[in-house]
Amino acid sequence: MAINTTYMMTEEVFAHLTNASFHTGCDMIEIATNCMRMMMRNHKKYLRKNGRIKYQDRNDKKTGLPISKIRVKVRLLEREYDYFQDFRKVFRRSISLVMAIAVLTYLDEVIVMMMRPDYDEISDNYPYVNYSIMEKCIENITTFRIWWGVPDDLILLAEK
Repeated sequence: MAINTTYMMTEEVFAHLTNASFHTGCDMIEIATNCMRMMMRNHKKYLRKNGRIKYQDRNDKKTGLPISKIRVKVRLLEREYDYFQDFRKVFRRSISLVMAIAVLTYLDEVIVMMMRPDYDEISDNYPYVNYSIMEKCIENITTFRIWWGVPDDLILLAEK
């Protein structure tokens, strides 16, 4: 199932994604997703355990002027949508802010990866193969566990 949604992007982030899309021949959302997957690999750097959801700045801190943003309509698979929602919960930032941080931080690495001649062979055609949400009930308490990968030692999954 596909979900239509929108994200707010600064003109800077939109320009970076447009340029990357032109050079790689890939869709902007695929590029942004790859950037977010790289961010997920470094998730401890961005983890916030409490506080309100942080959003993109409305005004430039130096000039005080409003930051121009573009509303971008996207059509995501339900799994991608859930993946992005998990970023919001774990990093306690809006999806638009997480996407902006990921693009501004990891875009150069993603472009290099996507420009490799063997990109089609090394890229996942199903990037969520090691992504899962598990529900567990113990007495009257329900817990959820989010898996963003599989450990080298699979026995660890059974022990926890």
